[in-house]
Amino acid sequence: MGIATIVVAAGSGSRFGGEKQFSRLGGRSLVDHAVVRALEVSNAVAVAVPEGSGYGYPDQRVTVVAGGATRAASVRAAFSALAGEFDMVLVHDAARPLTPVPVFERVVAALARGNPVVVPVLPVNDTLKRVEEGVVTGTVDRDRLARAQTPQGFAWDALAAVVRSGLEGTDDAVLAEGLGFTVTTVAGDERSLKVTTPEDLSLLRMPSAGLGLDFHRFGEPGRFRLAGVELVGWEVIAHSDGDVLAHAVADAALGAAGIGGIGDVFLDSDPRWSGADSLELLAECVEMVRERGFGIGKVDATVILERPKIAPYLETMAANLARVTGGEVVVKAKRAEGLGDIGAGRGLSAFALVVLGNG
Repeated sequence: MGIATIVVAAGSGSRFGGEKQFSRLGGRSLVDHAVVRALEVSNAVAVAVPEGSGYGYPDQRVTVVAGGATRAASVRAAFSALAGEFDMVLVHDAARPLTPVPVFERVVAALARGNPVVVPVLPVNDTLKRVEEGVVTGTVDRDRLARAQTPQGFAWDALAAVVRSGLEGTDDAVLAEGLGFTVTTVAGDERSLKVTTPEDLSLLRMPSAGLGLDFHRFGEPGRFRLAGVELVGWEVIAHSDGDVLAHAVADAALGAAGIGGIGDVFLDSDPRWSGADSLELLAECVEMVRERGFGIGKVDATVILERPKIAPYLETMAANLARVTGGEVVVKAKRAEGLGDIGAGRGLSAFALVVLGNG
């Protein structure tokens, strides 16, 4: 089943005050964010950008074309650039850079069920008023209304008909509707915020935070690691090197980026991670976070254990974590005051709070 996505990014951004599609968000342009998400579900992506923009994307599945003066003209240009016919084509706005991949997947699934046109929508939660010259003249029934988002999905023949029609409209589903196609809806997502003004971009740049936690039991007398610092005490019973501090930070970073937990990424049943250096695993997690378009801003971590005392090593631990994450790091130490197995000296744990940034 061939799937192509058209990313519309050729607007002038008059209400934004410039070409918003090239504004930076988490180290990537808005259009790059849109392309990254489109590639998760697509065999090919055609991106329509302003002529002469110099934009390019380093993936052979991506074709960049010069867009037109209108949205419909840009879609026509991108559609003509798709090499060969596909079963379905999604049309997505670069102005919705953080649309979650599951929204794309819901649209694709609905198309696969035989629906010719599919639009993700959200309910209208606010009361709507009809206003004339500053005076309310009526209240609109919101129960039958919905907010349309992108990507909007089309069977190949349906979008081909829209392109051939030469019609202009606010979005592509409107044009398909006018041609008589049935438009089906799926659930959208509030995170698919459309960037229209600089204030919208500021909302997307609000930080995201994640909480990480890890525990390990002590075994025989020996050595163990915390953030790469080797300490004398006991061996840690673990699949990797048992660095609870590095694990907690990795867990928090993955959670903040919406990826999952460290156990979802590095299965303890996988022999590849037996005895693995946890700072190296953390570095891989940091790269996954960056691939989502985020950077690590701050890390606040606490290690809980009875002994040995680790206060002399906290700054070194923080420096090691900062080197790997690129963020500001604070590491603290606490005792469990004799409570439970950790308080009895039979193990240790670590908590971490990681705050990501988008810009």
